[in-house]
Amino acid sequence: MTAGTGDAQTRIRDLRAETIAAVEQRDLLAAEARRALIAAWEAGEICRDGCADALTGWGLEPPPGELTMSADGQMSYTRMHTDEDEAREEAWHHVPDELYRLLPEVTVWPTRVVEVALIPGEDDYPEVHPYRITVQVRLRTSVTAASQAAAITDAQTMVNARLPELADADVTLTGLTWHVYDGPDDLIHTAGTDAQPATVRLPGASDDLAAAIEARDAATGALADLRRKIRHRAVHALATEEIGGEYEETAERVERFLLDLGFDRLPRAYSVTVTADMTVRVRAATAYEAYGRVRDLMESTGGPHERRRPWTAQGWGTADLGEVDGSWRVTWRHVYDVWLRDQPDRAAAATAGEALIRGELDRALAGVEHHTVLTCAVEGYGIDQRLDPDTD
Repeated sequence: MTAGTGDAQTRIRDLRAETIAAVEQRDLLAAEARRALIAAWEAGEICRDGCADALTGWGLEPPPGELTMSADGQMSYTRMHTDEDEAREEAWHHVPDELYRLLPEVTVWPTRVVEVALIPGEDDYPEVHPYRITVQVRLRTSVTAASQAAAITDAQTMVNARLPELADADVTLTGLTWHVYDGPDDLIHTAGTDAQPATVRLPGASDDLAAAIEARDAATGALADLRRKIRHRAVHALATEEIGGEYEETAERVERFLLDLGFDRLPRAYSVTVTADMTVRVRAATAYEAYGRVRDLMESTGGPHERRRPWTAQGWGTADLGEVDGSWRVTWRHVYDVWLRDQPDRAAAATAGEALIRGELDRALAGVEHHTVLTCAVEGYGIDQRLDPDTD
């Protein structure tokens, strides 16, 4: 083996180790994320739909759900009847009591009478006669499973386990074909997941260097992609109030979920309330028009659902409207809840909050006669309430 060949094989072995490590880390992250999310659902912290949406979006198996299973098959049993007409009529409306006793979880009803046959040689009673009755039946039961395949297997296993006891009671079920009748959308319909990375092919000793690099890049890319999707979904759920409850408590739960999976903490910020008490003079034909003009000017500085700025705001005018030659004086109060990151202390946060809002007001009211008094109060420090799922 030449030196160059030996170096290449060493590099391939190193790349293979990196590939295996990335695959194992992704598998572990997927398992732990699924376990933690299902635990949150079972604890009532998130709804099942949200849990399923997140898991399927990550390319993982959705949480268990209750599926209604249905099966068609044939059932045969022996009963005593006065004649064939009575046997056939009863077959339409009744099933053996042994079925309810041995399969209490299953609802069974006949859908068609297949055959009613007198059993010869066993007619010991002159008033009634033994008939072997065969009917087409439909079974319906509920199972909890994480997939349609698992639900079918569970339903089959449950019923098949009782078949010997049913046979001992002279009742046979044959030809059962199971399918999902109803259940959660994510289990009975194909989940709308993002494209998932192809299975990583681990390079062998004889593979060339390019193949080893490609496999390593695919494995590390798949790990990074899953990490990105998990954090994006968690932050999105918090930022859009998808998870109910007080923000501080919810944010701590979301952060704990991320920390337990090895992610960084959520960004912190100071909460600063900036109150703007203003007198604005505008020209208008009526007091109503003047009020509307000031309202529109102030709403341009941010409303309660504005997410392009690091604050929310709301404002209102007072009854003090004065008019002089078509020029109206409107008094207005606007309150801004500002979230500021990267501030060394409370004083710096207050100064930055005031400067930020004053600059925004100067922009919105440029060319408009006004007088403004700003007051600031630092409310606290904690997980930022203005999170961006794409960057945070």
